[in-house]
Amino acid sequence: MEWKGNRNLLMAKRCRTFGHTADMGLEAHADTLGELLEALGEGLAGVICPRAQVAARQTRDLEVSSEDPEALLVEYLSAILNVIEADRFAVRTVSVVAADQGSVKACLSGEPLDPARHEILREVKAVTYHQTKIAREGGQWIGRVILDV
Repeated sequence: MEWKGNRNLLMAKRCRTFGHTADMGLEAHADTLGELLEALGEGLAGVICPRAQVAARQTRDLEVSSEDPEALLVEYLSAILNVIEADRFAVRTVSVVAADQGSVKACLSGEPLDPARHEILREVKAVTYHQTKIAREGGQWIGRVILDV
């Protein structure tokens, strides 16, 4: 996927996957830290189950804090993964309520996972610290993380 075209026509947040040996990477660009975290959270959810198959019927709140921005990103995505895996909750959208480089509060909307309606594309075992990046570059936030699939 290329990031080109008229900037005014692009969405404020974007996320894509990329191959990484036996793992999978997520990379996102956004105008704000909150949008970046939303894009990466929705990217993670979409890697597991197509978000278009999920209705926004219920919500789950989460709050994560860390002194290190990269650790915050890994812990935040791991918290989302835990809601998906442990609570068997399919995620449609991620809304970041508050975010700074030390903490994030988010609300996940979705519904209980129903194998009859929700296709599981792949299992994500963990969010890794390998090559994790979260930074502000050229007026945009950039985030990158490797998933153990």
